[in-house]
Amino acid sequence: MNNLLESLNNLSPEKRALLALRLKSKGAAASRVQKISRRESNDSIPLSYAQQRLWFIWKMEPTSAADNIAVALRIKGRLDVQAMEQTFSEIIKRHEILRTNFPEVDGLPTQRVNPAQALRMPIEDLSGLDEANREAEAEKLISAEESRPFDLVNGAMLRAGLIKMGEQEHLLLLTMHHIVSDGWSMGILVREVGTLYDAFTKGNPSPLSELPIQYADYSVWQRAQLSGATLDAQLDYWKQQLAGASPTLELPTDHARPAVPTSRGRAINFVLPSSVTEAVRELSRTERTTLFMTLMAAFKVLLYRYTGQADIVIGTPYANRNVEELEGLIGVFLNTLVMRTDMSGNPSFRELLGRVKKIAIEGYAHQEVPFEKLVEVLKPDRNLSRTPLFQVMFAFHNWEQESLELTELDERSIRREATTAKYDLTLEMTEYAGNILGMLQYKSDLFDESTMARMVEHFQRLVESAVSKPDQSISAVQMLSPPEQQLLLEQWSSAPADYQTDQRLHELFEQQAARTPDAIAVSFEQEQVSYTELNARANQLAHQLQSLNVRPEVTVGVLMERSVEMVVALLGVLKAGGAYLPLDPAYPVERLRFMLEDAAAPVLLTQAALAALLPTASAHVLSLDDAETAATLDTRHRHNPQADVLSDSPAYIIYTSGSTGQPKGVVIPHRAIANHMRWMLERFPLRASDRVLQKTPFSFDASVWEFYAPLLVGAQLVMARPGGHRDGAYLTSVMAEQEVTILQVVPSLLSVLIEEEGLRECRSLRRVFCGGEALTAQLVRAFRERAHSAGMDVELVNLYGPTEACIDATYWVSESTATEDTRDEETAAAGGWSVPIGRPVANLQAYVLDEQMGVVAVGVTGELYLGGAGLARGYLNRAELTAEKFVPQPYAGDGGARLYRTGDLVKYRADGELEYVGRADYQVKVRGFRIELGEVEAALREYAAVKECVVVVRGEAGVSQQLVAYVVAEWKPAPTGHELRAHLTEVLPEHMVPHGYMMVEELPLLANGKVDRASLPEAEGVRAEYVAPRTEVEATIADIWQEMLGLEKVGVHDNFFDLGGHSLLLVQVCSKLRTAYKPDLSMVEMFNHPTVSALAKYLREEETEQPSLENVRERAAKQKQAMSRQKKLAGSRK
Repeated sequence: MNNLLESLNNLSPEKRALLALRLKSKGAAASRVQKISRRESNDSIPLSYAQQRLWFIWKMEPTSAADNIAVALRIKGRLDVQAMEQTFSEIIKRHEILRTNFPEVDGLPTQRVNPAQALRMPIEDLSGLDEANREAEAEKLISAEESRPFDLVNGAMLRAGLIKMGEQEHLLLLTMHHIVSDGWSMGILVREVGTLYDAFTKGNPSPLSELPIQYADYSVWQRAQLSGATLDAQLDYWKQQLAGASPTLELPTDHARPAVPTSRGRAINFVLPSSVTEAVRELSRTERTTLFMTLMAAFKVLLYRYTGQADIVIGTPYANRNVEELEGLIGVFLNTLVMRTDMSGNPSFRELLGRVKKIAIEGYAHQEVPFEKLVEVLKPDRNLSRTPLFQVMFAFHNWEQESLELTELDERSIRREATTAKYDLTLEMTEYAGNILGMLQYKSDLFDESTMARMVEHFQRLVESAVSKPDQSISAVQMLSPPEQQLLLEQWSSAPADYQTDQRLHELFEQQAARTPDAIAVSFEQEQVSYTELNARANQLAHQLQSLNVRPEVTVGVLMERSVEMVVALLGVLKAGGAYLPLDPAYPVERLRFMLEDAAAPVLLTQAALAALLPTASAHVLSLDDAETAATLDTRHRHNPQADVLSDSPAYIIYTSGSTGQPKGVVIPHRAIANHMRWMLERFPLRASDRVLQKTPFSFDASVWEFYAPLLVGAQLVMARPGGHRDGAYLTSVMAEQEVTILQVVPSLLSVLIEEEGLRECRSLRRVFCGGEALTAQLVRAFRERAHSAGMDVELVNLYGPTEACIDATYWVSESTATEDTRDEETAAAGGWSVPIGRPVANLQAYVLDEQMGVVAVGVTGELYLGGAGLARGYLNRAELTAEKFVPQPYAGDGGARLYRTGDLVKYRADGELEYVGRADYQVKVRGFRIELGEVEAALREYAAVKECVVVVRGEAGVSQQLVAYVVAEWKPAPTGHELRAHLTEVLPEHMVPHGYMMVEELPLLANGKVDRASLPEAEGVRAEYVAPRTEVEATIADIWQEMLGLEKVGVHDNFFDLGGHSLLLVQVCSKLRTAYKPDLSMVEMFNHPTVSALAKYLREEETEQPSLENVRERAAKQKQAMSRQKKLAGSRK
């Protein structure tokens, strides 16, 4: 019994799956296997499904060598060249596929079997060179042969050549295209070369028996076999298994994915340690799995840890030679199976292995469906940048490699470095001579070698950890080395500094006022205030506030436009010991009222013109520009007041968007702002001569350092007029007139400023801080070029930080515009790199963690957690939310230390800089404002005519980024966008009101019932009704699509692939369009222009003139003739 179990465990995964299936169906599956008979005719031989895919790939990129299968062998001894040529001539004669070409007939690819001819092997003689030059030249010849593309229409499918290194040494080069061969076929070829060469050197005839069938016979048989109930039953399984599968595996890449990928690739080879190999075998025996299943499970854990996706879909090759006649036949039989695994629930590795085992057995039990047919039926989203259904391949080989054995000769294969890659990643594992060998092949357009080397190390460590402790969860499986953990948890995560933080912000200002009493502190249009005057006015207000019982832990509302009074108010509240609550007059009254009441503010500071905006019975109102208030304040002392303000006492409260439909107040203590100001003034020192522009709305936390940084060093605070922060021309004029040196902007405003002619006059500007939203590489480059052309020497700083971490948590500094920034300059021009958010500010910690708060690897995306001196106390009156967002610190710090979950997705670059990726939830930033989309949706649902809705962000980061609302109406007629916008402006600030409104019949849902936001239509793609072709070109394209897709009508906005188009139909459509319009039309253009209107526009632009009506009719007649021929051809294949 044990021997039987061991034998079963040693079976290949394919054979075990088939055995299980046959036992389950009591022999029914076996009865379906048919004998393959020879074809009746050489006319119109169809391609097999695998050939069809390879032909299509070649047609898309005919100069690519990605599908070349090349072998180089070093042969020592006296080689009989004539016998070798006879050997290959016999093999080509024996295997028709090696003398087959693939021409198009009426737009369809076919097989054309050519007569057998004797092969003459080209010989390059390098024997006259010295050894070093000989080997170098041979390497060049081998590389050139490997990368030489095939002509599938007219060229040879097997190339065999020799390089003469000496009388007793030759190099044999063999190259075949994948359309006529696969890995198994190479073994057949090597075996037959040895047998035939041995016979021919002895003068004997071929000892090989005649092949029962040829590859073309298999192609005809496969097309006939895969139909009816057999195919339907297999397809039903795959439809169910892959329903709702994630179309892409979002691996973190080092470079931007090109729109049209190349086949450039590299590979890294490795060997699992013998102890790990034995542990893998032992676990496989225990769990009754194969090595293939166990290693694939480990690979899926690696992908899960690298992507954070719980739905992992990969491909795996399958030999597909279940019929006896195919075992000795050269050709491409390889099929690809799609293996989808549910990784959710953080299962143990043992549990995951069970899931993988089940899916693998089921997959092999339904392996008869060609991958190409599966793509055709499932119709996944198609684009040139990614392969359909999966982008990562896993292969396992458990057979000994065939080695060439030639009579009286010594042969050894020459190991070659991979230079191509078909998929983003391919992991090949091979059991050989008791070892498990690995090769990770990758697209070098996407990944750097160092990143892939790190991935190989992670995989080996992960396998060792998983098989040694299979009951640990997949998130706990060890992947990082101790040095990596130290790097990520200690060296890169924090920047300790010894700052004195026992003094409060207002106290530091008071000290500066004593040092520079007569210096100008604030200028606002024509008004200027000295440090002495500003301090005295703030003191008088503070004394008045204290008389109104303002003290630590008491909030004071500030409802003001930008002015000197605003600065006095903010300082006065701090001096009194209270915390100020900024209330932006631009906000809706209801929102302002909620904030004032939620904060329980007993005092409201305002201006006379705004006093009536927010009637309140609960707060004492002081209008600072009112004559009566001014008179009262004049009676108060001008000296600094006393207040027992602790480091944890709140300094200010800023309300941010909340998911419940109501904003939430973030309480920032004095210790946090003190630490931030100490860091900023140390890292980016200000001089007394500096002038800082205050233009950020004070309800936005980035305004805090604008107010206080200059006032702590004797510099001047220059205040923009109310509303001026939206006017680029005004801002540049103010900066020029006031000689502003320091500016802070959101990236979307920076993009406006660089277009302003007045920027040239802002030569005093020496530093620009950017924050509030993602800063793109393109914008950095544009700013640098604009500033450099104007002769400006400006330092650009990218700041990142949520309100909960006190303004800024990380920073990155660009090169000065007076110098040339050479960092990835060429790649940046193509938009291929993103500006990092940098490293943590002093005394803050930044950790990149997964869903279980485990540390992720360098380059891997995770959620950013922030800790340290900059953290807020929490959310005002929201203890539950505070506990949810501020979690215990698991890695460092004293007891009680916390981390803030930002919800932002980031990754560490290899240089230790953090790079922003996006939001983990649907909280977004638009034009610098953080918006909880749930709050906007909640406000929309309050409108009676709205049944359901969802709000998303559309457009690129920056000025083109906008909110779009998708609305399901409660009744007909549906509300208009104007009505919905009018409703929202009553309850939301302007920046939270969607720009576009799209009425839909229903919202697309995921399997879990949540809205499938990725499936929402693009704003410009939604149309109310069918739009008929408007031009001759559009009409011709629509007619062709209707005919090929079997549709009654096709509109100008319809997408070819959405309508059911697939690769073979694409070939036929392109053939017709070449006849009608453009003989050299590439199929690539169908991917680039997939709608009727887009393709018509492209064709019109390509033509020098519109075709005459006579030409159109002539082309239409040719198309009808071609369609007729194709119908007859299709009928003959049924």
